[in-house]
Amino acid sequence: MSITASVGIGGANYKADTILVQGLLNPHATKIGVAPLVVDGICGALTKGAIQRYQQVVMKVAKPDGLVQPGFQTIASLLAAAPAGGAITATRNVVKLKEANFVKVPKVFDPADGTEQDALTAFDYELPDKGSRMVGAEFALAVPNVILVWPKAKMRIGAVITPGLLAHEQFHYDLGFVLARAFAHQLTTARAPSYAALVTIYANLEKLHFVTREKLIQQRYDIDTHHGGNAHYQKIWLDRMAACIANPKANQIGGFWL
Repeated sequence: MSITASVGIGGANYKADTILVQGLLNPHATKIGVAPLVVDGICGALTKGAIQRYQQVVMKVAKPDGLVQPGFQTIASLLAAAPAGGAITATRNVVKLKEANFVKVPKVFDPADGTEQDALTAFDYELPDKGSRMVGAEFALAVPNVILVWPKAKMRIGAVITPGLLAHEQFHYDLGFVLARAFAHQLTTARAPSYAALVTIYANLEKLHFVTREKLIQQRYDIDTHHGGNAHYQKIWLDRMAACIANPKANQIGGFWL
């Protein structure tokens, strides 16, 4: 796969060609000292500047012209340098919940069934936008990258954080982490024929893990454990979670897909 016409300063700058060049440049953004490009097919000043920086820093061109042409050295270098290794991973800024992680509020309701609870823990996450890369003729997300997960926990004023309650809330938070880890694994291997198709894959995987599967597992856990009140099933689920976290490649917990 290559460009059909020139991209950059004085180039034809067709959208499809520009998207390809932007995707090839992004994995080198840090090395050449530029911010990752928005892969939008618009060859503006940032894209042209990134081409010049690539020619200067990576190709050691004394007088970079900022132009990528079919069959010439710059496109050949970009295609040859396209990295295939690396991965997207997941991490947490808080591993073990403490009372200090909970925001005190007058009342806490479980959004799943409307019942009043002493505490409620959810999670949030962020994957920095590092653009895309090319793997052969396909678009993939830039690597390495890390999904950061953090807790969104609240507790009813007057409630007491007992070891049992804290373990219950920890499970809900841990689920966010293992879901993010499974999401990261699939994002690492995601491939698409166009950048737009890659964005669609990302959105579908995000919904699959953080909406469909998250809701199913959370509800099953709360039903089985009576919101942490059944010690027998609580231990079963906590053991399942411990085994899941211990296996970096785990894609299931208790028979449920992450």
